[in-house]
Amino acid sequence: MNSSDDISLSIASEMLREVGLRRTIARINLLKCLADQTTPLTQAEITEKLSPHGFDSSTVFRGLTDLTEAGLVVRIDAGDRIWRFELHDRNPDGTRANHHHPHIYCHQCGQLVCLEYKIIEMLRGSVDGWGIEDLIICGTCPDCHEM
Repeated sequence: MNSSDDISLSIASEMLREVGLRRTIARINLLKCLADQTTPLTQAEITEKLSPHGFDSSTVFRGLTDLTEAGLVVRIDAGDRIWRFELHDRNPDGTRANHHHPHIYCHQCGQLVCLEYKIIEMLRGSVDGWGIEDLIICGTCPDCHEM
């Protein structure tokens, strides 16, 4: 499942069951919020999206911590001291993949964009002996590049 796929209540509940977490409204809403996104979000952005539903910053923080520790959510550190979160990659059958896709980060505006996993597979062949688990490419996005 890609992070851009919408997930149903039953799929979110099943994801939580698989990792042994209780199916709380906050966790289900966090999974659904992250599934609706095409790029990783900061805790502040997630809180802003969920606050109309009654979730405050501390509830979002606790939920993200639980989901990250359980392996359902990935916490990304692009080097700017702002954590971003997204769903862990899923296989076509819905099970959690044993890898996560790379990203490209704009060092001027902080935009973080998802890249396809095959980039890591290509690097594995050219960097002998390295176990590449995560990759963040830094650069300048088209909008900042034109400035």
